[in-house]
Amino acid sequence: MKVLGLSSNYHDASAALVIDGDIVAAAAEERFTLQKHDPSFPRNAARFCLEQAGLAVDGLDVIAYHEQPEVKFSRTLCSAFAQFPFSLKTFLKSMKEAVTSGLWVRNQISRDLDCDPAKIVYVPHHLSHAAHAFLPSPFEEAAILTVDAVGEWTCTGFFRGGAKDGRAFVDPVDVVPFPHSLGLAYSAFTAFLGFPVNDGECSTMALAAFGAPRYADAVREVIPAQPDGTYRVDLSFFDFSNWEGVPITPKFTERFGLPRPYASRLPFDCLSDDRGSVDADSQRYADVAASVQLVLEERVLALARLARERTGLRDLCLAGGVALNCVATGKLLDSGIFDRVFVPPDPGDGGGAMGAALYADLRATGKRRPASLHPYFGKHYELDGTADMVSHLDPTRWKKYAGDGQHGRVDRPLRATRCASIEETVARAAEALASGKIVGWVQGRFENGPRALGNRSILADPSNLDTARRLSKAVKGRAAFRPYACAVASEDAAKMFERSDAPTVKWMQASRQVAAPAAARVRAALHVDRSTRPQVCSAADNPRFHRLLLEFGRKSGLAALLNTSFNEKGSPMVASPNDALLTFARTDMDMLVIDDLIVERVG
Repeated sequence: MKVLGLSSNYHDASAALVIDGDIVAAAAEERFTLQKHDPSFPRNAARFCLEQAGLAVDGLDVIAYHEQPEVKFSRTLCSAFAQFPFSLKTFLKSMKEAVTSGLWVRNQISRDLDCDPAKIVYVPHHLSHAAHAFLPSPFEEAAILTVDAVGEWTCTGFFRGGAKDGRAFVDPVDVVPFPHSLGLAYSAFTAFLGFPVNDGECSTMALAAFGAPRYADAVREVIPAQPDGTYRVDLSFFDFSNWEGVPITPKFTERFGLPRPYASRLPFDCLSDDRGSVDADSQRYADVAASVQLVLEERVLALARLARERTGLRDLCLAGGVALNCVATGKLLDSGIFDRVFVPPDPGDGGGAMGAALYADLRATGKRRPASLHPYFGKHYELDGTADMVSHLDPTRWKKYAGDGQHGRVDRPLRATRCASIEETVARAAEALASGKIVGWVQGRFENGPRALGNRSILADPSNLDTARRLSKAVKGRAAFRPYACAVASEDAAKMFERSDAPTVKWMQASRQVAAPAAARVRAALHVDRSTRPQVCSAADNPRFHRLLLEFGRKSGLAALLNTSFNEKGSPMVASPNDALLTFARTDMDMLVIDDLIVERVG
């Protein structure tokens, strides 16, 4: 059974290939187009998936799309009419998108992939999320909770996964319907705080650590809890027809004040323990962020309790865009509502293609096959002429592309050498890291999902605050209030955390508090509340990256590294060696390791 899954037309378009229940390949379209969160039809990602398996389109049994376009259109039409004529601009835009692409998904797939339209099936959006969360999980049966902005008409879904009479199932239990959306409400607060929607929600979560939840009661008025454990959204606070601006009403500003101008700078620094003086408006924004984060956590915990009550099951699978909120997931782990919690590496819309493919396989066969889930389903590139290209680069040409804080370093010549063994590669990278250098690390197939997990990473010594500040300023272009994550070898996880909660922290799915004795040794990868988003890596998970962690641990005493995604601000993670080399050349990284090739700045 060969199934190609697809998602597109909102954000994070992707493709995934499942053969006989095994996940063979998966990738987001952005990795090929270099357009962050690219929503367009994933023709490049689909082509890669088929090439990875040596498969032609004619060899596919099913092509599964991650939502039902006609049902989604009905929701878009009804919601636009409900606010007409104030929603005229949004209505016209939505109708144009629907007429040009949204309603004709079957035609688009058939045309772009040159396939039989009879092979195309639609899988409801939240069912795609649920299948992605449960079918590759380690649980024989589980409650499933999906929480995101909106699918067709569903904003939160309750499901039950298991098997009966020899057939596996993922069955719906209940829903919270549109417009009552935790994801949309959190995104509206994100826009109010001056961050881009569908990208800046992580900034809202980060900013919350600098605030106090002084506005929590006001947020609870916006998203009131219901007696049955669900929630509602008071629409009088929002103008969801205005996503091109800030989707709030005057009633919202009466409670929370004026929104933050996008260009204004926030004075918070996650690498400093000195809070210093903060102006009243900046503190208000941090307090609003803390408040909406707290209420989101309360609502997610209430939904989890309801899922436990409705299913009677002790394990939970979690997916949807809200599952990317690692602080809320950490609170869910600590709550003890469920014995175990599983979150896939890409729980948002990017994972919808994989979920649709897995569900289509289940629907056709009735079997839940032992899918081997990990993040490394992307493309592996051969080095080809990358080493030769280094000597032809003229670094002085990169000067005009360099960002602020480069200190003139980008015009230094580059030198490329090949290592004779993996031992040499790891030893040289570990030595560079221990000496305070910033290392780009590109190995094997790129990660599926938004987290860098040791194959497309930028790495640094987690105890070195100066290096982390240089990384933020001269490589990532990162706001000072946003923290870095930490990768740690499984052998040393107990030194850092009282609880590692595998498998929920294998792929940076949940925020964890770092034990006080280890905090100073990883301070550059901690938030101001002494938390980090850990990747706990074993030899089985990623052998080469695990060896690097251990080698660095032999030098530092702790097998842990600051680990952030290999990209510049506004760009997706690099995919190819050429992407990595060009990013390295125009930023202030010190070393680039691509398989056995090492590129360094000279002088």
